[in-house]
Amino acid sequence: MKTAPVFLAAILALCAPRAYSQQDRDVYLSISKSGLSRIERPTDAINLYIPYQQRGAASSAADLLDTALPALVKSAGDNGLATAGLRGFASKQTAVFFDGMRIPADLTGTVDLSVVPAGDIERVEILPGAQSSIHGADAEGGVINFVTRTLNAGVTRADLSSTLSSYGGNSSALSFMSGTDRVKTSVSASREASDGFQQNSAARKEFYSGKTVIALNNGGKVSVNAIRSNSEIGVPGGTPVPIGQWDGSRERAANSLTDSMRSSLGLARAALEMPLSGAVSYSLSGQYGVNRILSHMPEYGADTLTRTLSDTAMLSFSFSNKGEAGVEYDKNMLRSDTYGDHFTQNTGLFAQWAFVPVKGLNITPSLRHDINVAYDNQTSPKLAVVYSPDSVWKFSAQTGRAWQAPTLADLYNIKGLNNPWGPAISDISPNLKPESSWQTQTGVAANFASGIWTSFNAYYADVKDRIALNSAKNWAAYNLDSAFNEGVEAGLGYKASAFSAGLGYVYNLSKGRTAGNYKLLSFSPKYRFTADAALKTSLADITAKGYYSDRQYSDVDYGGAKIPSYFTADLYLSRKFDRFEVFAGADNIFDEHYAQTADMYNGSWPDYYPRYFPPPGRVLKCGLSARFM
Repeated sequence: MKTAPVFLAAILALCAPRAYSQQDRDVYLSISKSGLSRIERPTDAINLYIPYQQRGAASSAADLLDTALPALVKSAGDNGLATAGLRGFASKQTAVFFDGMRIPADLTGTVDLSVVPAGDIERVEILPGAQSSIHGADAEGGVINFVTRTLNAGVTRADLSSTLSSYGGNSSALSFMSGTDRVKTSVSASREASDGFQQNSAARKEFYSGKTVIALNNGGKVSVNAIRSNSEIGVPGGTPVPIGQWDGSRERAANSLTDSMRSSLGLARAALEMPLSGAVSYSLSGQYGVNRILSHMPEYGADTLTRTLSDTAMLSFSFSNKGEAGVEYDKNMLRSDTYGDHFTQNTGLFAQWAFVPVKGLNITPSLRHDINVAYDNQTSPKLAVVYSPDSVWKFSAQTGRAWQAPTLADLYNIKGLNNPWGPAISDISPNLKPESSWQTQTGVAANFASGIWTSFNAYYADVKDRIALNSAKNWAAYNLDSAFNEGVEAGLGYKASAFSAGLGYVYNLSKGRTAGNYKLLSFSPKYRFTADAALKTSLADITAKGYYSDRQYSDVDYGGAKIPSYFTADLYLSRKFDRFEVFAGADNIFDEHYAQTADMYNGSWPDYYPRYFPPPGRVLKCGLSARFM
């Protein structure tokens, strides 16, 4: 890649990334159910702060994870499905939260990040590794939590922002926040539209969110959070042009000019936190979520409506701000004319405690037991140790068990259950089991007074009964004998008030087997690199980032469609003027023609050939944000 070394050299010359400090010690919402401040974060936890120009330039929350290793983002084109997994685990094995609310997944267990806007997100918390000891099912890869802005008491502000981009893209957002000693409130609304890079890829998206926290006289508080997202997009279904012939124009051709999809995501939570006596307090919360997808596919003769709903209730107790215990109940429901009406329900009992036997040493055991009506009960223990001998060094290690439940599609996407396209009943595994894994990870991080920081983490996950889809049998779900994920993550950088620099590297190897030797799993690039840079000057702030991904394949054992390696780079300039802030720049400034996902569904049987989903080439963007209160 000729442009990659040049751009990396330019970033190092700027000597300033949007790098995060591994030693940032803010409390993580996702570490515990009650945000225990005594729990020390491990070295591989990421607290990624997002500056305005990156929020404004991002078309969705998925774009904020581009360089947030170890997250692996896959996008189906510019406006299509976008997902994120961690450390060789897929998106359905990664728990995704928005302001601490778990986002309900769709039929396949996937959370689509393309419908979550980036404009009001202040930071992203990423906690990789086994997290089922607190969060239960589908937290094998870890936890991603998008956190929106909050205000201190005595502050009121209102913001209006607008962004224009290539291919007819435009977005606008309005937010209002007010904080007093008793009440903190924020509301936001945004709208985005795009003509799309490909034919039939136009998109219209709307998003609304609000949260209120009311302090009570006795030291407790009441909080209410809610989000709503609506989207309508064309579904080009990839391009019929082979990837080797892409030139920025030819790949804009679409496989479908008529398919479309409308979706809506709703999520609301109410919580009460109250002190009991001394250092003991309790939290009682309820959450409701709905994920609605209406697919319009004329070739099948009818629209397909699928709704997944989730109800969650939780009671937890906090002890001296260093231990917690509680019970969580959740019910997931499927409502579909195609797949039928079904539900699963689960009750989880959890506890964890942070011990500090000596200064700087934090030992946190945690345990959760899940009781499910659809399959065997699951017990998930974990032990985490963090040692910080001084302000420079931090060491961490943990071992634990995590698990993934079969998705609603795994269980009920069956021919004969009102679904003419699913696998036949004879293809279904009669005893589909939850996937489980034992994981270990260890790491070291240092943050020197000179501004240099570094980190190194290693991990291994031994996976049993990995749930996979059999492409030879109508995509029926089945359990692999075993699988594993192993890898290392490293970071090196320099951080100062006006400039900093950072590089990131990930090596991950994911293999599975049903019989015989282990085989490389699909969508598993072995190597990835990132570089970030930003430079503050008297004229403008300059930010840049680069991302490289090794090749990957859409099927196991180097099979299916080959997705070639690629390198992309973004560059932006921004400037503040009192109550205004402007930015301008470009995504993919070198106009790389690449894909992040593919399958083998172009053509007609038996002459299938790869179907790729092309992201846009170079995308120019500019934006303005104004504070008028």
